[in-house]
Amino acid sequence: YDFGNCFTAALGYAGNEADIMTKEGIDAYGANVAYTGDNYGVSVTYGMLETAATTDNTFTALNGYYSFDSGISVSAGIETGDIGGAVAAVDESTAYFVGLNGALGAGELGVAMGTNGSMTEVGGTITEELMYEAYYSYPVNDGMTITPLIFVKEDATVGDADKTGVMVKTSFSF
Repeated sequence: YDFGNCFTAALGYAGNEADIMTKEGIDAYGANVAYTGDNYGVSVTYGMLETAATTDNTFTALNGYYSFDSGISVSAGIETGDIGGAVAAVDESTAYFVGLNGALGAGELGVAMGTNGSMTEVGGTITEELMYEAYYSYPVNDGMTITPLIFVKEDATVGDADKTGVMVKTSFSF
């Protein structure tokens, strides 16, 4: 719902048609509140997923961005979760990201870093696997943009190498 004064809110529900909003079925609920100004925005999100008749997984996220007058933008977010059915030493998860982009020459340069999915607590500690990316998006002509990207995905498993990849995206508009 758009309140018209830069504030918006949203609610969501998902569940099995046969067991809507009962403990017999698996239900998921979500809510989001956001404020979007001229050059910045922030949002808070809450989600709950029933995993059994007596346990729920809950998640809370805070995300935001700021665009400077120079054309550079920064965005960041963090999510924390509580795995309801797990024992205390393995019941928390965390995910985060930060990104930076802006105009450079005829195109846009961007870099980002974040977790490789949610990091789940194991034995009271959280193993951190990060991903990194850098891209440059540039217009070839009025109807086509090319975006080469390179990424690195860490792997915390002993003996497994980190993964590096290159992609190229081409966008057409008519």
